[in-house]
Amino acid sequence: MNQNIVSCGHKINIGTRVVLWDEGFACPNKRGRSTCSHHDPKLNDAPSRKDSAYKILKPESAYKELTQQVHQFVLHYDACYSSYHCHQLMTESPFKGSHFYLDLDGTLYQTCDLYWKTNTAPADDRQGNERAVHVEMANLSWEALAKDSEWLPSNKDKYKKKRGQWLLDLPKDYREKILTTGFQATPSRTYGTRGYFSRKVNGRVVRMWDFTEEQYQALIKLCIGINHLLPRVKLQVPFDKNSGQHPLDRLKNYSKFSGILGHAHVQKGANGLECKHDPGSAFNWARLKKAFDQRDAGLS
Repeated sequence: MNQNIVSCGHKINIGTRVVLWDEGFACPNKRGRSTCSHHDPKLNDAPSRKDSAYKILKPESAYKELTQQVHQFVLHYDACYSSYHCHQLMTESPFKGSHFYLDLDGTLYQTCDLYWKTNTAPADDRQGNERAVHVEMANLSWEALAKDSEWLPSNKDKYKKKRGQWLLDLPKDYREKILTTGFQATPSRTYGTRGYFSRKVNGRVVRMWDFTEEQYQALIKLCIGINHLLPRVKLQVPFDKNSGQHPLDRLKNYSKFSGILGHAHVQKGANGLECKHDPGSAFNWARLKKAFDQRDAGLS
């Protein structure tokens, strides 16, 4: 079972299951980064070419260039039932893609070499994809609530409480694609009796259930692995030392921040772009910060 993430011939064992693009989901809409030069510049623009066209001309030089250019790891919820569902939508799109999917059971899918750009978060300066790698994490966000759902309409909430535990009611077609047989998705944390969290992100109240425990465990390992491969992506998350809080809205210095942050932190909707809210109100930023702080303390 593979546990490596890879880029330009370099690989890091992150200690959790990773399905690479040649065995799982291949990014349907990758591009060349205009800030990188070790590929045919025709690959920088739409439309997507055949997969065989995406060749890295000088892998070692390309890797060094990549480590200088990429300084952000952007987290997203996919508003989908699962990573399989997410990939279906990516394939139907003429431009969307993501370097990683993180499924409900903690399985990671790497869809392309990190050298390539995926069109997941342009950011308000329209340069976000040049400086970042991305992960789409399986979570329905507000689509899980019947009253809020927009493109997955339902007359009932998609989480059910059984024997005191909230369970995602996953359609059979998607449940069978989860690699862990019989996996039941439950939120890592719940809020009161209602189960879901509710906070305003970039002007919109986002009501959503939390990600799974398996997703958090895999994500932390992935972040550490990304930091090893791309050291400019520091093991830090947005945090206001004065208030002791993790901001959810777009950061003032969003383009310069080096580390792990959310789509909402870089894109509020300027220059004709959509306003973004992921990874949402339920995401446990404090857990990531604690994990990184403990790791730093252990290494010092």
